[in-house]
Amino acid sequence: MYFKNSQGYNIYYEDSGNKEDQALIFLHAWGSSMADFAYTLDHLDGYRRIAYDHRGFGRSDKPNRDMSLRHLATDLKEMIDYLDLDNVVVVGYSMGACVLYKYIEMFGEYKIKSLVICDMTPKVMNDEEWKLGIMGGRFGHKEFLVSMARQFDDMSDAYLELYMDINPELRGKDNRALKRVIDMDLAGNSYYSITAMWFSIAYEDFRKVVKKIKVKTGLFFATPGSMINPEVVGYLEENIEDSYVCMFEKSTHGFVGNKPRYFTRELEKFLECI
Repeated sequence: MYFKNSQGYNIYYEDSGNKEDQALIFLHAWGSSMADFAYTLDHLDGYRRIAYDHRGFGRSDKPNRDMSLRHLATDLKEMIDYLDLDNVVVVGYSMGACVLYKYIEMFGEYKIKSLVICDMTPKVMNDEEWKLGIMGGRFGHKEFLVSMARQFDDMSDAYLELYMDINPELRGKDNRALKRVIDMDLAGNSYYSITAMWFSIAYEDFRKVVKKIKVKTGLFFATPGSMINPEVVGYLEENIEDSYVCMFEKSTHGFVGNKPRYFTRELEKFLECI
């Protein structure tokens, strides 16, 4: 199904389950699609399950403008209003969690009952005072410029580098098969959307925003992790009034899709507590 947002872009979404049950919205990661949650959407019984492809990704329209977290957060609000939802639980994974941070900044907790933040720091870029950004505190302004240059130069190679950051075990191995998979994934995506959202994610600083979150918030993080330092959980616990922590043992940043049964089981446990 498609929903046309206020800017005229078509957003592809799927809505399953009983409309009288608790509604959940799932927000996917950067460069991906709602397929991140394929297993969970099929196996999380007893809930209304709504997932969509962000503008610029998957089966949604891929504009050559209007790509930022501000626009994606607005799409979320418009989707909630379009489906006439209230007291919704929103699950944001990676970039999807950044959309949640931006939503809270722009709209407060409008029609939100609870949040689940999956493996995302409130500030991606590291500096002299902040070392809880991505890549173990090593991703600063210089590294950001390098990553942008790589994407403009060869998106496939840039993506391979990202995959190896997500799963360090891939480094030093023959990744030709993975490279072919990456090329197939990228063929159905918008390079502009990928790079624009990478810039928007790196630009933002949501440390003040997390202090405004009052609804019960699940913090689902990987340990030992990969892109995201698990110590981010301690920072979020200190600043979010009502938090629930679930650490995914022996996992990397890709745990939502790589360990879908584990993720779905733990999500069910969280939902029983709200």
